[in-house]
Amino acid sequence: MSKFSQKFDPDSVVKQVLAGEKDRFRLLVREYGMLVRGYLAARVYHLEDAEDLAQEAFLVAFSKLSTYEIGTNFRAWLLSIAKFQFNNHWKKINRRANAMERFRNDIANALQPEMQKVSNELKQDSVRRLLNCISKLPGRSRHLIRAGLDGVRMESLTEELNLKPNAIYQLRHRAHLALRKCMEEGILE
Repeated sequence: MSKFSQKFDPDSVVKQVLAGEKDRFRLLVREYGMLVRGYLAARVYHLEDAEDLAQEAFLVAFSKLSTYEIGTNFRAWLLSIAKFQFNNHWKKINRRANAMERFRNDIANALQPEMQKVSNELKQDSVRRLLNCISKLPGRSRHLIRAGLDGVRMESLTEELNLKPNAIYQLRHRAHLALRKCMEEGILE
């Protein structure tokens, strides 16, 4: 109910607008504007979107006012237009999101071979550098690292190197530090 009248009669306003008094449509906007904006604001993320959709709904209602059947529920008719605008809004957003997703996938697919090539080259370079660093280790350390790469068990290493397990762990730790430094700096201490 409007603050300007006791009982608002949308049908009489619609008749006036259809009779040529187009500026009377503002009364319908004033009466139902809050309802339409509230309906839309409850369904969209941004208040600006609700305002835009409400304006569009009223523009559509104005252009289709001749299709409204006098005596039916104007409020329901107007909300059905707002609902239609809302549905179109989401379809447009989904189309845009799907288009962006397809674009991202197309870019990723286009770049994938080049990225794979670069990744393979980096892996090959890293393996070459690691093998070079291993070859620069002192004899026992080099043997210990190679044995670890080959999956030789600790018991076999203790017998083979004639060292206690704790000494092997310390030797392996020092070898790993030296390898890390070599890989990072390209040198071995």
